[in-house]
Amino acid sequence: MADSREDVSDAGAQVPRFESALSEGRDRFLAHVIEHALSVGRRSPEDFIRHFPPQRIMEGLADSPELRAQILVEATGLKQRIAARKPWDSAAQDLQIALTEGETSAAAILWGFHPDDRVRYLQRADLWAFVVEGDFWNVDPSSPQFAVAKAHVAFLLERALVDQLIAHRDIVEGITLRELSTRLPKVELATIIERALDAGHRNLPFTEAELLSAFPPSVLADYVPLPRVWKGVILPRIAERHGFVEAAAPLKSERPPGASDWGSSEQVASRGDEISEDDFASS
Repeated sequence: MADSREDVSDAGAQVPRFESALSEGRDRFLAHVIEHALSVGRRSPEDFIRHFPPQRIMEGLADSPELRAQILVEATGLKQRIAARKPWDSAAQDLQIALTEGETSAAAILWGFHPDDRVRYLQRADLWAFVVEGDFWNVDPSSPQFAVAKAHVAFLLERALVDQLIAHRDIVEGITLRELSTRLPKVELATIIERALDAGHRNLPFTEAELLSAFPPSVLADYVPLPRVWKGVILPRIAERHGFVEAAAPLKSERPPGASDWGSSEQVASRGDEISEDDFASS
């Protein structure tokens, strides 16, 4: 997999060179997230093969003999003509034997399995389970793995914005203005509030996109606890909303229906995506 990503020492700076060509946003997102997890070392080829052993991979490719052959050729050196004629169960057996006997490796198998094809032929929910295994967002901040977890959480947010799985408003509402106001640096936050109030006084919009331009996901992950980002944004607004996991039943709340840190649902609808003076006053 060495050719598919930048070799950079800073986990937050590692960005896969790969660019997904999948047509659906949630599929592009998943392909990129898997590559990023492998790039920063959060997940390994061995983890992938543990989740998707040869039997599962080849069964997923049951109707794609060319792709099965490609993996066999890349991973085992089998002749193309022979690999192309093997049914999926025979291909799975050959690949498993090669892996067991040390004639191939998890990395070699993954190298022959293109990131987009993983998403095309394997189940989204299973791929998501591979990505999130270990509850990495709960890692202790003193752990050596915290920098990697932080980089991966930031990437999830950034990629979800790029692929339009969420809007900037989802991030702000999921974390809440109240939380942001207590976590972000006071000097910078004061500048943002001044800009928002000034825009409001002049009847100009100040949106969540403008707010997050000063505090992008990579900065938010430095100040907002990762569990808060996960529970407020990634789980409900990415994973559940887009079918990577089954949505949890809504919890009962003492707050009126539609109420949020932004005011009532009617108030939110009336002002669209703009942040007003009232938003900051309520937090």
